[in-house]
This record gives sequence, structure tokens and C-alpha cells, in this order.
Amino acid sequence: MSVYQVQQCLFDHLRRLERLPAGAERPAVSVDGYDLSDAERAALQEPDVAALWSMGTHPVLINGFCRSQGWKRADYRVLFEGATAAQDGFRGRPRWQTS
Repeated sequence: MSVYQVQQCLFDHLRRLERLPAGAERPAVSVDGYDLSDAERAALQEPDVAALWSMGTHPVLINGFCRSQGWKRADYRVLFEGATAAQDGFRGRPRWQTS
């Protein structure tokens, strides 16, 4: 429906993780209460980082989300290969693309 709802869901999830006690199990992303399409809901719950990127989700939120999953940049940057950003006017090359 709206990339804003996807980003709000990710932001809220990251804030919930900040309040977890040390050593607590990390909860899955809760999509309840957000106006999401089936594709957006699936991308958040799987998680499908390339789909989130293609939807136009802000890179800072994607980075925070991936890091919260315990992934290093080298682990998730390969997921963006072949994915295109949905933002209008996207130009240039993201820093994780080497050539």
C-alpha cells in the first residue's frame, strides 16, 4: 500500500528490539496494525531484504534491520544485486556495488 507503512513497521520493530533485556529472544517483525499489502507483509516477515529495497525502503532502516538480524554488510549486500531502487530519480551506484 505505502512504503511509509513498511518503514514505520521496521522503525517500530527496531525500537522494540532496543527495549529487550540482554539475552532475550528476538521477536519476529509484527505486521499487525499496519496497512500493508500481501507482498509488503511477506517481505517483512520472511525477511526479504531485496524486496524491501525494491519497494523503496530507506537504506538506513534496511541497514538497522539487517544488523538486528546479526548480519554483517557483506552478508546482505549480495541480496541487492539485481534489485533496483524504487525511488524516482535514483542515480549513481550504492557503495555496496563495487563496479
